[in-house]
Amino acid sequence: MSVVVMELGALRLVAKYVFQKQPGGTYYFRRRIPDDVLKLYPDKPNGMLVFSLKTRDLKKAARLANQHATRQDALWLSHREGTAKHSPDQLRAAEELLRAYHLKPGDGQRSDIEFAISLFVDHLHEVAITHGAPSDSSEAERDDSHWRDYLPPVHRAAGDMLYGSKRVPFLSEALVDFQLRRQEELSSKAGKDRARVVNTFIEGFGDRPIDQYSRQDANDFVAKLHERGNSSETIRRRLNSIRPVFKDAARESERPDRGIFESLLIPERPDGYKARLPFTVDEIRMLQEGCREKDDDLRWIVAILSDTGARLAEIIGLQMIDVVLDGPVPHIKIRPNQARSLKTSSSVRDVPLVGESLWGAARAVKYARGDFLFPRYIDLSSTPPTNKATHASNTLVKWIKTFPLADKDRKVPHSFRHSLRDRLRAVETPKEISDAIGGWKTKGVGEGYGMGYQLEVLSKYMNMIVLESGQ
Repeated sequence: MSVVVMELGALRLVAKYVFQKQPGGTYYFRRRIPDDVLKLYPDKPNGMLVFSLKTRDLKKAARLANQHATRQDALWLSHREGTAKHSPDQLRAAEELLRAYHLKPGDGQRSDIEFAISLFVDHLHEVAITHGAPSDSSEAERDDSHWRDYLPPVHRAAGDMLYGSKRVPFLSEALVDFQLRRQEELSSKAGKDRARVVNTFIEGFGDRPIDQYSRQDANDFVAKLHERGNSSETIRRRLNSIRPVFKDAARESERPDRGIFESLLIPERPDGYKARLPFTVDEIRMLQEGCREKDDDLRWIVAILSDTGARLAEIIGLQMIDVVLDGPVPHIKIRPNQARSLKTSSSVRDVPLVGESLWGAARAVKYARGDFLFPRYIDLSSTPPTNKATHASNTLVKWIKTFPLADKDRKVPHSFRHSLRDRLRAVETPKEISDAIGGWKTKGVGEGYGMGYQLEVLSKYMNMIVLESGQ
């Protein structure tokens, strides 16, 4: 049983074991139990696992199904080989063994499910006997833990979980659970960055239960990032990615948050570090004139950047449907799509096209072929399509450096974004409007209310910063 999660041309992403009883309804999990492990499921004589995933969201259902299937695979492997190969797998298998008896960690203290508990304890005792434990007929002796040491690791862990509390997840599990609970798209920039940071941490310090990491591990992680050349801002972003995973795992496993990533000392930028600089007005005018002379897709990108202050990836990832040239206010719609996520939720916005950005967008639309405005930098062969903004940036940096700019080594395509902020300040644009144009986050609870500024208002201030050569 499977459903299609995504189709892209000739490619199809399918989620196994997922189905709906009726269109638009709740998704269910359905999987056949192999004959050699059927005895692990005493109430499934028909050999099928079927249960509700309790969601109507297909992507969430697919991730939940994968989580269940992973635990089942671990249990079946441990049964066939006598033990699981890795500790996280062993504990996943133990959880699935409890689930087979409709139990979960901590249920051993419940008086309303004594029958299910008794069945499970009987099963443990039988397993222990098959592994060499003395066969006793006395009920008192059967309840004794003298046969516990004969249990295979997975069964022993399941018994401990039954009478214990929620187990502490391994970091690899905590990452999966966090992204599932937060419904964080694995293909999004935030999802990819978080997974990359957590996996880098695991590579350096091992995959352990989260309460077994120390403050020293966190400090050593910062030191390793610094040694690799990461700036202080990049290190802070890395910590902001991994910290919530630990907090969430501690909360869900009902453990105190030990805060090992809180208030770490982060090395500052080394002497000689040079931050990016904005372009001057004269430099912007010179670059815009260069765009008109070259008049190709790369220069159309620069032209749009120069008078919108958008991020390069935001422009590279534009689709034809995102460009509105007709109507009272020409503009671009910056939205996440299959080829490009956005940095923050505040990055979703409409930006008026004025001056050279209007010229560049019009030229790009005229010559575009297909769904994307700049297909040269969209890799349609990957699933999902990927945005090659880094390639574009490298090419544009080389072109920009051919101009006689002051401190040219400190000026890159992103410098247009810094320049826009200065240009908006120069015409006394209210900060809230500048934030709306650039997609910068505005602090304050009240900013989250309402629909935001109308395009006509944003356009008023954008037209005030158009340079004469862009008329």
